[in-house]
Amino acid sequence: MGHTLTYARLFYPTTFVERETVLQTLYGNLQDKSKIQVAKRITKVDHNTNEVIVLCEDGTAFSGDILIGCDGVYSKVREELWRTGNTQTTAMLDVKDKDSVSAEYNCLFGISTATQHIKDGDIHINYTAGCSTMIIGSKSKVFWFIFKRLDRVYTMPNIPRYTKLDAEMFAAQFCSKPITREVCFGDIWDNQVSYTLVATEEGQLKRWSWGRIACIGDSAHKMTPNLGQGGNTAIESAAALANELKDMVNNAEKGKPSLDSIVRHLENYQKIREQRVTAISAVANGLTRVHALKTWKQRLMAFWILPNAGDILTDISCDLIIGAVKIDYLPVPERSLHGTMPFNPSQGVGKVESKLLRALKALPFLGVSAVAVYCMWGIALPPMIERIGQIMDVGVDSKIGQLGHLNTYESFYGLEFVDTRIRGLAACFASFQFVDVVSSWQSFTFLTDVGIVYAILLIEAARTANYMTFSYVQFFGIGVLMAVYCFLHYIQSPIEKFRARDMRLTDMSYTASILPLLLLVHYIPNLASFSTFLDLQTRHTWNWIWQPMPVYISILQFVLKKTVMPDTMKQDRIHDPSRDLPTIRYTIGGLCAISTVTWWYTLYAAPCSWATLFVPNLTAGQTGDEYVRLFMQCDEIFSMGAVCLWLLYLYGDLKKAGMMGDSWLSVLFKGTVLLVFSGPGVAVGLGWLYRERLLATRWHKDALVPGKEN
Repeated sequence: MGHTLTYARLFYPTTFVERETVLQTLYGNLQDKSKIQVAKRITKVDHNTNEVIVLCEDGTAFSGDILIGCDGVYSKVREELWRTGNTQTTAMLDVKDKDSVSAEYNCLFGISTATQHIKDGDIHINYTAGCSTMIIGSKSKVFWFIFKRLDRVYTMPNIPRYTKLDAEMFAAQFCSKPITREVCFGDIWDNQVSYTLVATEEGQLKRWSWGRIACIGDSAHKMTPNLGQGGNTAIESAAALANELKDMVNNAEKGKPSLDSIVRHLENYQKIREQRVTAISAVANGLTRVHALKTWKQRLMAFWILPNAGDILTDISCDLIIGAVKIDYLPVPERSLHGTMPFNPSQGVGKVESKLLRALKALPFLGVSAVAVYCMWGIALPPMIERIGQIMDVGVDSKIGQLGHLNTYESFYGLEFVDTRIRGLAACFASFQFVDVVSSWQSFTFLTDVGIVYAILLIEAARTANYMTFSYVQFFGIGVLMAVYCFLHYIQSPIEKFRARDMRLTDMSYTASILPLLLLVHYIPNLASFSTFLDLQTRHTWNWIWQPMPVYISILQFVLKKTVMPDTMKQDRIHDPSRDLPTIRYTIGGLCAISTVTWWYTLYAAPCSWATLFVPNLTAGQTGDEYVRLFMQCDEIFSMGAVCLWLLYLYGDLKKAGMMGDSWLSVLFKGTVLLVFSGPGVAVGLGWLYRERLLATRWHKDALVPGKEN
């Protein structure tokens, strides 16, 4: 699944390539091979305002405008950069740079010929306390790595170096270690062709360049190899440096760049790469510690989180790739433009929007919730609770529909825990269903609109799994908790969460059941409880049936998923990441149609003005039933207001990403028209549906897709 999903997203497979093959390919494509000098070892570098001169061990010397050191973690160029920089500039070097490279692990890696039971494409990762193995199969070879934690953390120049004998003794410790049920490491070692034991250094310089000298690859940023990103990161740095050099040459006066221009472009190369390199190194070095089960946190990650995290490793792998540097002066390969997770220099690892900043931006939601608490819990709730107590004690005299007296149920489900929590809610509903005609009409339209909001929450939850997000909302008032939900959702749902088409996709085994289940357990019982042609006890019974509606839906969705609803999520993510859109459209569209009819019927048939229906009266001296009305009116205003504000925030993300061209004036005008003519539920439902369509059909402004290659 992981490899196939990666291919669908990027249009490139995950491959393991030998360094020898990479070097042969690069060399084979050089137009002028005479510039390659082999068997040269640098002894000294001279740097001046006009050129940089490299002196070699064999007495030869080379001069040029720039010296780039890609000579590994024990870089001589880096050493000379420090020496010349400190000689010619006071306090050029951060003293911590010389101690920035350390080693806590070592690794025996090698290549063996094909080994029985290790198939092409197999990847076997095994870990135990302090050590781990990684075996990768190909058609004719097996690539293998054994990692082990050292006795302490070493820093340069005291990092251990190893001989062939050290490597053989190291391998002997692991020959009996099982790789699969059929293969031990000794079977692979017996077929070894080449091997090396090295310390796996890690570290990143604070300064990658000085004057005409720059470092690249392991000489500037070294990471552990468990993630397999060291070489890739070096290639990216080379691409970033090439972009800077090309720009420098193109803008050079009289054909030769000045020293100031060289310094500026070399420093800019580091600025471009530093954030991404830091993030990739953190992932790579962290993975090494997870494989070594270093602490309880890593053990928790290895044994509990990663095995149950779905495609998180695929997501991490893709994130490492999509933000890669693009060579600006070469055409983008056509193949790279057609994946479902396009390359995007403003996304990927290291390019994550700050959740703290999003939380600060979302503080108005908490303000909405605070005002709702004051109005609903502070003003309306105390007298409302007193009235509910009266109804539970003596019942109500019905003034709506059939006349008569209703005594509320003390027990309905036969479960004390359930009945005691629903009894007060059912008594509250008795107030506006049988006594207060204004509240009856307002609550009827509001609860119809709640179905749309609840459907949206279920669909949002079905992007990964279905949780009982909404189960306790009616106990406290949706007006109070809806703003909190919007606050948390906004923090957790930046636009980068939808960087791949399949990340928007919802689980059809949940989504397809939302409309029929809502009709069954929300709309039908709710309509029956408001139907004035039914007798009082029947209506009250339907209300008791309706109250645990969120619990019903959660249980029924779980049962349906495990029995009759096919789970096609894995296939859909790869082959049809828009498969759920028609289902979402008819679900939200169907519920919006119901709300529109309810809205128009209420405006036509209600015996009072719309202002009386929906505008709260906060004056004192009201009856208990009027305080129930106040609670329900505030519930509607604050819940629907929070959702509308939430949509505006989400639209802001889309506009910032270049995925939405509508002006704010247009958005507000269309929303107001929908609100007036179809009610708040329809405005919310169609507004959310529009956002869903944009997520499914529009690309981020920086994404490399057909028509936006450059």
